[in-house]
Amino acid sequence: MSEVDKMARLEALLFVSGDPLANADIATYLEVDADEAASLIEQLKRRYQRDPMSGLIVRQIEGATSLGTKPVYADTLEAFYGKVRDLKLTDAAYETLAVIAYNAPATRAEIETVRGVNSDSVVSRLIERGLVREVGTLETPGRPALLDVTEQFLMDFGLSSTRELPPVDLMMYDTITEFTQERQSAAIGAAPKPLVIAIDGPSGSGKSTIARLLSEHLGILTLDTGAMYRALGVKALRLGISPSDQEAVRAMLSETSMEIDLADRVQKTIVDGSDYTPYIRTPEASKAASDISVLPVTREYCVRIQREIGKRQALILDGRDIGTYVFPDAPVKFFLTASHEVRAKRRLVDLERAGVPSTLEEVMREMEIRDRQDSERQLAPTKRADDAILIDTSEMSIREVVDVMIDVIRQREQVQPSWSQSRHG
Repeated sequence: MSEVDKMARLEALLFVSGDPLANADIATYLEVDADEAASLIEQLKRRYQRDPMSGLIVRQIEGATSLGTKPVYADTLEAFYGKVRDLKLTDAAYETLAVIAYNAPATRAEIETVRGVNSDSVVSRLIERGLVREVGTLETPGRPALLDVTEQFLMDFGLSSTRELPPVDLMMYDTITEFTQERQSAAIGAAPKPLVIAIDGPSGSGKSTIARLLSEHLGILTLDTGAMYRALGVKALRLGISPSDQEAVRAMLSETSMEIDLADRVQKTIVDGSDYTPYIRTPEASKAASDISVLPVTREYCVRIQREIGKRQALILDGRDIGTYVFPDAPVKFFLTASHEVRAKRRLVDLERAGVPSTLEEVMREMEIRDRQDSERQLAPTKRADDAILIDTSEMSIREVVDVMIDVIRQREQVQPSWSQSRHG
C-alpha cells in the first residue's frame, strides 16, 4: 500500500467515523504500526493547516483523532444547522466544570464541598449539553455517581487532554484537596503512595501497546521494564559475553550505568551514555533479554532502578513479574494473556513490519521456548499475582481492553483519591 493510498484511507476513515477514532484502531484498520499511524495523522493535520481552501481541521483528543470544521466558519454552519446548542455557560456552570475537570472523577458531594451550594441542577444541564458524563459509581453507601468531562468538552475548549489545563492556585483546589485527604485518612489511615499500575503477561498479549494507550488516557508515564533487560542483553552481545554467564554479566554490570529518560513521554534506555532504544527490538535482543533476565544479579540491578523510580512518581509498568516481584504491593495489577496462536500472529506482524523475515511456525516455536524459560526460571517466574485481574485479549480490541482497565482503576481510585490529583499534577 503506497503512502498516498494510506493517507486517502485515513481521511476516509475519519470522515465516516464522525466521533473521534482511537489511534490504535486507526493503526489496525490501516494495517500499520502505531508509529506509522501517528506519522500519517500528523501529515494529514499539517496538510489541512496548509490548505487555505479547506474548511476542515484534524483534532487529536486523548489518544484519538477526528475531523472537525475550522471555527472561523461557525457562522455558515450555524446558518445551515441552526444553533443546535447554546455554548454560553453561567458562572456556576464554569465553576462546576473546573472542579470536575481538575479532579475527575468527582462526586456531586465533592463539587458541593468546593462551591458551597447544591450543584445537582448545574450538573444535570452539563450532562444534557454533553460536557460531563457519569463514568461509574463510588463504592460507598448510596453509591454516588462519579463524574468526568467528555470528549465534547475537550473539543469545545480546544484541548486534546485535561493535562493541557493550566495549573491553578485557587481556593477551590485547596478545598477539594483537603476534602479528599480527609476521606483518604478515614478510609486507610496511611499516607498516600504514588499510583503504580502493574501489567504482566506473556509475549504477544498486548502489554506494551495497552500500557502506552493507558498512559495517554490517564496521564501517567509508562516504564517499559523489558527494554531495560533488552538493552543489557544487547550490551552483553556487543562485548562478546554470553547473556547466561552470570559471573561475566556480574562483572559487566559493575561497570554499567543505566538511566531511564521519560522526557516527552517517550522512554529512552540510556546505557553508559548511549541510547540503546533503536537496537533492542530484534529476535537476538529478545533471546538475550530472556537469558540475561533470569540471572539474580541482573534482576537485582534492574529492579533497584525500577523501584526507585516508582517511589518518586506514578507509573505504569509492563513485564512478566511486575505484580509478583518488582512491585508486589502495587495497588492495581492486571495479567494479560491470549491464545498461543493469536500471540504468535501478533508477533509475526511486528517482525514483518520491522523487515525481519520469519514464519508463523518459527515464531510459535521461539515463543514456546521463551514462555518455558520465563515460567520455569527460579527467580520471579512469569505468573499471575493472586490479586491481579486476568484479561484474555484474544477476542478483544485494544480499546475494549483499555476501557475495562480504566473502569477498574477508577474504582480503586476511590480508596486512594489523591491518585486522581497526581495524574493531573
